[in-house]
Amino acid sequence: MGKNLLCMVPARAGSERLPGKNLLDLAGKPMIAYTIEAALQADRFDGVYVCTEDAQIAEVAERHGAQVPYLMPPELCGPLVSSHEPCLHLVDWLAERGTPAEGLVCLQPTSPLRSAADIRAGVARFEQGDVDFVVSITPIDPHYFHWAVAPDADGSWRMYFRDQYMLERPLLPAVYRPNGSIKIARLPALRAVGHFFGPRLGVVETPEERSVHVATRFDFDLCELLLRRRDP
Repeated sequence: MGKNLLCMVPARAGSERLPGKNLLDLAGKPMIAYTIEAALQADRFDGVYVCTEDAQIAEVAERHGAQVPYLMPPELCGPLVSSHEPCLHLVDWLAERGTPAEGLVCLQPTSPLRSAADIRAGVARFEQGDVDFVVSITPIDPHYFHWAVAPDADGSWRMYFRDQYMLERPLLPAVYRPNGSIKIARLPALRAVGHFFGPRLGVVETPEERSVHVATRFDFDLCELLLRRRDP
C-alpha cells in the first residue's frame, strides 16, 4: 500500500468558464465523485482527502467516501493558485497530527474519466524510485503541435516552427501533452520547485478517451457522452 503517499483532490468552488463544475451532475452523479471513487478503487492509499473552501463540495465529497478534515482558507482556492498549494497546506496539517508522508498524489476532479488502473500505473511508476515527479500524458496528433501557426507583429501568420516540421504525419516525431489527470511528487522536490514538472520527471501514458480535462461546457458534454457509452 502507498502508506507514504497522500492522495488529495483539490476542488475549489470557483470556475469562470463552467460555474460550479465540480458538483454538476455528470451522467448521474456529481463530477467530483468520479475522481474520489477511482482513487478509492485504486486501493493504494489509506484515505482520499479533498481540499476545498466550500461546505457543499465538502459534504458531497464525504458522502462519496473522501475525507475533508477542514475547509481551506479562501486565499488558497483562488483562480491563480496552483493546485498543489492547498494540498501542501493539508499535508502539513496532517503531519502535525501524526500522519506524515513522503509523497503527494494530486488528482484533479476535472479529469473524471481516469480509471483506478490509471492511478495504480502512476503510483507504480513513481515507486520505481528513479524519479521525483510523475505526470500523466496523452499523445498529440503531430500536426496539432508541429504545424502550429502564430501571428507575427504585423498581423500576418506564419508556421510557428517555420518549415522545420513541414513533413507528412508519419515522418513527424511523437509529442505528448500533460493531461492533468495524475500528478505525483516527492514532497521535498515539490516544495523546492513549486510545480509537478521538476527534474527527474517520469510519465505514465493514458489514452485520449480517459484524458479529457473539463474546462468548458463542451468538455463536460464530451465526458457525459463517453460515460453514457460506457454504461448504456
